[in-house]
Amino acid sequence: MSTQSMKEQSNTQPISIFDPKEEKKLELQKFKKNKVCAECKSWIIRQKSIGCGICEDVYHLSCMRPRLTRKPKKWTCTHCLELKNTFPDTNELEVDTLCGRCQKHVQSDDEEFCSKCSKIFHSKCYGPKKVAPICILCEQQKPPKIKQNKNSVQFLPLKIPQKNQNSFILPCCIYDDTLRKKCFNSIQYALYCQNISFNDDLVYESISKQENNVALEKLEPLIGKDLDTFKKYKQVTKHGYYAPVIVEYNIDQGFYVKAVQPIANNTLICEYAGEVFRFADQVYSTSDSMMSLLETNFAATSLVIIPQKYGNLAKYLSGINNTKKNSKKQQQNVKSQRFNVEGESRVILFSCREIRTGEVLYYDYNEGGFNYNTRYFV
Repeated sequence: MSTQSMKEQSNTQPISIFDPKEEKKLELQKFKKNKVCAECKSWIIRQKSIGCGICEDVYHLSCMRPRLTRKPKKWTCTHCLELKNTFPDTNELEVDTLCGRCQKHVQSDDEEFCSKCSKIFHSKCYGPKKVAPICILCEQQKPPKIKQNKNSVQFLPLKIPQKNQNSFILPCCIYDDTLRKKCFNSIQYALYCQNISFNDDLVYESISKQENNVALEKLEPLIGKDLDTFKKYKQVTKHGYYAPVIVEYNIDQGFYVKAVQPIANNTLICEYAGEVFRFADQVYSTSDSMMSLLETNFAATSLVIIPQKYGNLAKYLSGINNTKKNSKKQQQNVKSQRFNVEGESRVILFSCREIRTGEVLYYDYNEGGFNYNTRYFV
């Protein structure tokens, strides 16, 4: 999906407004995205402005250095131009045409590429692609084991609630140890195939945790019983135990998540986990997954989650094709929402209706005003 359209619509007010007259006028107007200059942080009302075609930040023409007198058709801000040089052009990389198994030359009409080891293979040397998404050599290796704590499962209820709940609830415990282990291993295997380390929390390596400050955006707070339930659930998910779901694979759809027993409405599924980045630093990212975490109206302070190095179950939930009529009504059974969790923005996925055994879990990537391109989704 295009990172150019990752930024979410927001009702956030800017941090500072310099002109009191403009502030008075805008008290009667609803705030709209890209109406604040990214350079001077003041409102853009009648002044000429221009938006970056990559990060979508908007600038007054008078704030540009050198100053622009005319508005060009296409324009890229200085930050994005500098950032482009830090991302390698994959088209210039040399590809080894020797088979990773038999070491013989591979013709283009008989090649298979393993996403895990990044080697090329003859079709017969690659292995049963319909069964596994990786080559036979990677398939024979065992994925690293995630530390399990079976005592944590005692936090989960043993019975499925019969009535709809108005607040978050914990998923019913899968009482069959064999099935529980199969579900747990399926998550490990999917992460292993994509060289992702299991981590059920937000990882701050590129930026500081203090930058995820909800004071920059107004979000619904998670409080009371919902907060207690979320914290209790995190004690379980950090060991890999989630709602009763399994991760499966097919050649057309890739990895997807399916329910193995009924899931009640408002059941916590998981938190969207991964490494946190500034949106401005990822406008050229080639990652196939990206989730908005904090929307401040400026690319330099807006944050996104990318589960490319670290991740959990959330990476494999399917997105609905909401460009098709009635697809949301027919398919969506999971909702994603960003909450203020004790001063920090967190993305929580939960069931928005009862989910039957065997159903694939779908949520709307454009929940809350996103502009993700979903026309290629199922």
